[in-house]
Amino acid sequence: MKVNFNLKSPKVDFETWIVCKVTYQRKQVRMFTDKKIHPKFWNPETQRVRQTSKFPINAEFNDHLNNIENFILKLNLKWENDNSNKEVVPPIPETILKESVRKFLTKTTVEEKKEIEEKTFWSFYDNLLQRMEIGTRVHVKNDTPLAPKTIFQYHNLKRHLQAYEKKKKVSISFECINMTFYNDFTTYLTITKGLAPNTIGKLITMLKVLLREANEDGITDNNIYTHRKFKSISSKSDTIYLTIEEIKELQKLELSAAPRFERVRDVFIVGCYTGLRFSDLTRIQPQHIENGMIEIAQAKTGGKVFIPMVKDVLTIMEKYKNALPKISNQKYNEYLHEVCKKCDILQKEVSTTAIKGGKKVTTTQPKYELVCSHTARRSFATNEYRAGDLEISEIMAITGHTTEKSFYKYIREKPRETALRIKDKFKLREMKQQAANENNLKAV
Repeated sequence: MKVNFNLKSPKVDFETWIVCKVTYQRKQVRMFTDKKIHPKFWNPETQRVRQTSKFPINAEFNDHLNNIENFILKLNLKWENDNSNKEVVPPIPETILKESVRKFLTKTTVEEKKEIEEKTFWSFYDNLLQRMEIGTRVHVKNDTPLAPKTIFQYHNLKRHLQAYEKKKKVSISFECINMTFYNDFTTYLTITKGLAPNTIGKLITMLKVLLREANEDGITDNNIYTHRKFKSISSKSDTIYLTIEEIKELQKLELSAAPRFERVRDVFIVGCYTGLRFSDLTRIQPQHIENGMIEIAQAKTGGKVFIPMVKDVLTIMEKYKNALPKISNQKYNEYLHEVCKKCDILQKEVSTTAIKGGKKVTTTQPKYELVCSHTARRSFATNEYRAGDLEISEIMAITGHTTEKSFYKYIREKPRETALRIKDKFKLREMKQQAANENNLKAV
């Protein structure tokens, strides 16, 4: 008996089934194994997976094929021993051979089948999502349930992976996730889907989290997520902030004839002076206000922040009896766009650069078109940073950032603005030095 392995479609540019061919006593039986592989990783001469760093689990694949071959040879040997009393040993029937191999590959008991199913990529993914939704899979650092937005993002990654499977005609498994997959998937997200680098980076970060958990749970020994090139790409987004002058102009708008615009403008202004996210602004209730401070646990992180209210915020909060109006994020951004359009100072055109489809694209448009709910938080961080009155740690205590690296991503100061601010500091330093010199002369 001779056992060979070859590919179902050796010339395709996607994963194809590995087929087992058994030849014995002028019979030939072909059976599909339970493994797929891209032809570029297959060595037709050795009938095994090539030894290459681009397919790091080649040893596991080849061990599995060796196990299949050994099982078939032992099965045939047992058949011959069981039938040795006959004058002529009949060949093992094709039906018995195929059924025995099928059982070897799939296992037979309910418990074994369940164990195999639970260890597949998609079964683990679905189980992870289920645990997230019922709250048993909590935030690693602070043991709090994951925010709905975070769970939504994992569902979004799942949709992208499934779309990739359909587009590429492949089946994603723990075994197939390697650097080749990483490069192909990120290219697909960039070129086919036209996603920005930061969006792709977030998707890869979530995929790395999933792979790490599967590895730690013993579901797979694939640790490709630790590879230095399996990284979450990013680029600094060219988003805007509003200056204090622009915020003041928004405050002056007379919007009483359009209450929905007035309410949205007021919520936005509070965000500009507190640094709170939209999801937290609309949750503020009287119990969150005490002694001129807002005390609230952030919806995204669960971390509690304490924010002193400036005069303008106190006025707005009194107007709404310490409970800001509730509105959907979609409607909020829609109305906010209309409000900012009424502000003359926001009619000026600004240029922003973004990466789209892997290419840098510069767009010029009125500033009001770029304002969104998150602009308020960026404006607070940038304006306080530029003012220089507070230490970075003090600003971070208000925004809730835990690292300076994450905080500085919010700063939207232009190079010219930075230079002018430094110029003022140089001038102040010179004035102080001059005053010190004059005092020394007087003392003499």
